[in-house]
Amino acid sequence: MVWSRTAPLAASPETEGSETWIREGEGETLSFKVAVRYGKKTDLLKLKNNVVTTLPDTIAYFRRTRRALYAETPTEPVTECPVCGRSSDDAEERAMIHAAVYVQCRSCTHVFVMRRPHGDAISRFYLSDTNYAATYVDKSAAENRLQTIAVPWHAWMVEAFQRARDRAPVSVLDVGSGAGHFVEACRRAGMRSQGNEISEVSRGFARTVWGIEMDGRDFRTVANETRCDVVTFWGLLEHTPCPADFLKAARAVIGPDGMVIAKLPRWDSLSTAAQIGSPDTVIRHLDPMGHIMCFTDASAAELFHRCGFKPVAAWYYGMDVYELITQACAHAGDFSPLVGSGAMQMAAQAFCDTIRAADGLVIAAVPS
Repeated sequence: MVWSRTAPLAASPETEGSETWIREGEGETLSFKVAVRYGKKTDLLKLKNNVVTTLPDTIAYFRRTRRALYAETPTEPVTECPVCGRSSDDAEERAMIHAAVYVQCRSCTHVFVMRRPHGDAISRFYLSDTNYAATYVDKSAAENRLQTIAVPWHAWMVEAFQRARDRAPVSVLDVGSGAGHFVEACRRAGMRSQGNEISEVSRGFARTVWGIEMDGRDFRTVANETRCDVVTFWGLLEHTPCPADFLKAARAVIGPDGMVIAKLPRWDSLSTAAQIGSPDTVIRHLDPMGHIMCFTDASAAELFHRCGFKPVAAWYYGMDVYELITQACAHAGDFSPLVGSGAMQMAAQAFCDTIRAADGLVIAAVPS
């Protein structure tokens, strides 16, 4: 299969637009009109202040734990592409990050870790690691994170649903809810909102700070127990070996008139370029403990297509300039340029998002 898009040859300063995504394969050509947004104004240094001030220690921690998991524990091969099912025998090696090898499928262009820690080693790590959860359950930063990240997510979700369904959504199920910021944002907006999160640390935070009780069971096994307008995956599908299982389960929740939204890491981005050149100092994006796969726009669209969805909206934004400066500072051993360049980072990132060099993509899709 081959995916392409119709888009202007020159970038526009506009932050909203429309594209047609085209799939050619299996003897047919399909086209999808997609409403597109570029950019999201975020003061990353304020949002990640607790990380910036401890970057050397954080980098050392990530290097130690990731190498221990990938180099010192049993691994098992990923025999086929998680999106299209093609054998991984002829996949092309693209990067090695903390002893983990990322390869790219020659058919759908999806990128994934070739050998993963055996069994549920990664899941056990996240369920027990309080260091990982600290970024998302920091009480002092909770309200800022909600306003900066979750509230814009909610607004975009409502807009995408209204455009596709000609009505506002009234209910949402957020899968992989973390500390419950998005669930709380939806609740404050008057929506009936539920969260699904397997981490007890994160569920405990949501319970204490927001007063939200989230479901700790595996979403794939309980999807038939609820119905709602929207199912969201804000940064989940790249963590699981079987992303298609979650999308198929979501179909049972939303029925024929709902919507699924997923935020995904993009391979074709400035962050990827920066990290390929600095594989020993990666702490986000191509972190093989969490992002065991990374999507191209084509592989993301193909995954939704194979699970019975058609894309209707897309949102490009990322942290690429922050990432590039972080890696440069790590090489120099001096993080002061990162701390003192916040305004420049935001302006440069806005341009990066406009030209689709961002490391993040949000897709909204409806049953096809």
